[in-house]
Amino acid sequence: MVKTIETNVDAGAGRDFECQLAMSDQFRLLTEFAEHAGWSWDEIAMALLELTDDYVAAMRTPLEPPVAHTRFAPKSNTRH
Repeated sequence: MVKTIETNVDAGAGRDFECQLAMSDQFRLLTEFAEHAGWSWDEIAMALLELTDDYVAAMRTPLEPPVAHTRFAPKSNTRH
């Protein structure tokens, strides 16, 4: 069962820890499921990092304008 909590922005730094506690059982189940499916711990960790990055990007999208992902190419000092 997923635990719910009332949103209180002024609750302080303890909210991060409370959030971790609320998700810890499901997180363990998820990683155990992935391990039993044959994935290694580092593959699981990388997948979770990518999913987290996607989640953060999706949550920030309404707040921040999209940033163009272009490769940095230094300009040449020559004029030809």
